[in-house]
Amino acid sequence: MQSDQQAWLVRFGELRYRAFGGAPVVEVAPARWGLDPTTIRQAAHSRRYRETTPSQAESLRFEFAPRLFPSPFDRGPGTDADRRRLAKLLGEQEQFWASSRRLRLSRDDIGKAAAAAGMTVVAEAADATDRLLLLRRTGLPDEELRPRTAGRRLDLSAVQGLAAVLGIAVVVAGTWFAATAEQKWPILLIPVFLIAAVAAPFLVRGIAGRSPRMPWLDEPFDGSPQVIVLPPPSVSAELLGEVASLYGYFSAGPCDSTPNHLDLLFRKTRSGLVFGAPAPRIPPSFDIPAGSPEREQWLRNHLDGRDELWVSVRHAKLPPARIAEIAGSEGLHPAAEFADSTDRILLLRRGSPATSRKFRMSFAGFLVPALWAVLCFGGSAVTAAVTGEERIFAIGFSLTLLGVPPLLWVLRIFPRSARVGWLAGEFDGSASVTFFSGQFGVSPELIRQIAAFHGYFFRSQTATRAQGTLVTYARLR
Repeated sequence: MQSDQQAWLVRFGELRYRAFGGAPVVEVAPARWGLDPTTIRQAAHSRRYRETTPSQAESLRFEFAPRLFPSPFDRGPGTDADRRRLAKLLGEQEQFWASSRRLRLSRDDIGKAAAAAGMTVVAEAADATDRLLLLRRTGLPDEELRPRTAGRRLDLSAVQGLAAVLGIAVVVAGTWFAATAEQKWPILLIPVFLIAAVAAPFLVRGIAGRSPRMPWLDEPFDGSPQVIVLPPPSVSAELLGEVASLYGYFSAGPCDSTPNHLDLLFRKTRSGLVFGAPAPRIPPSFDIPAGSPEREQWLRNHLDGRDELWVSVRHAKLPPARIAEIAGSEGLHPAAEFADSTDRILLLRRGSPATSRKFRMSFAGFLVPALWAVLCFGGSAVTAAVTGEERIFAIGFSLTLLGVPPLLWVLRIFPRSARVGWLAGEFDGSASVTFFSGQFGVSPELIRQIAAFHGYFFRSQTATRAQGTLVTYARLR
């Protein structure tokens, strides 16, 4: 499948499961999503939305009207034995996917059993075939939704391979026994064993489909940029797509890189659901008293002729209100504000933001040490070769080893406001960006807030002793 077709499928899935996710009113601009109005109307209808008059000519407006569509799966009350079985399954689980059809319980039954076990229903997916409820234990830390179920997912490819090996072994053994023992009856067992080997994967799949335990349902969606998923047994494509969307994944169609034509490719395009009370955008912990006239003059000097400026309150030593007042006198106004317990950052702009591509200063963390190594190591090697003094080469080699690690953090010798501006320049519109967070001397929380302002979410990190934490942020769209 072509990459542009996969990108179209991802956009369509994100629109279908995210935009039409149960909100009372949804307005969609076809140009923004790159989808034609007919496709958007089909997605809305499949999610039980009806079209109404839009507020803007270039948009489509929809209202959630579930009563106008057939009701999704709803099983009647279960038995006491079924309720006891669910209570036993919950046990010490922190997170659990409950299937109303497999558990033979209604939504109310599952909700009551979850409450008794100290859990709550935090997400729900339903269609005509089943209703899935995500149960999460109360008191867990605020965090992005991630797989917590224990166990491994069902790997039908391994089951099929094992069945094929056993089938071949039975054929060889039966043939050898029939030939050596001069008895023909073992040959009659060969087709029986072949049928059993072929039917084994389907038997295992059917047993897993009836099991109330679903540890394999969300296990693939672990935060990787893209994952290959074999559709789970007895779970419809609609339910699988909705579960994937909770983790920020959307289908890109069949996976062409695997021999199994049933495998589906899912790509992560945004962060998943976040549970827990959201932290305040601007905590009151960091504050600063009125600054001196010298600091006000410093700010005016930096604002002169600038269309955009990132200012660290901690570096400026001026209250945010005073910074905004001085910036207003120069024609700049606060466009965004970020804060945590370590600092408060103001983005000052004059008019619309600039669109020119800027040099990513994190590259200096690689270029400066490389230049230092070339100068010290290469220069000492040339000098030693010319003069014949081996100690010159040893000195140059020592300077290289001693100088490269400190130079990795060369950006930190610059003022904090400059470093914050360079950090913001890392998010240049690329699909993903990677840099050493320690180069800028800014807290991870501020990095996360600035990344989100530019449309990026945290993807992964790798910690090293010599160079610190290498973080990767991906663009939402």
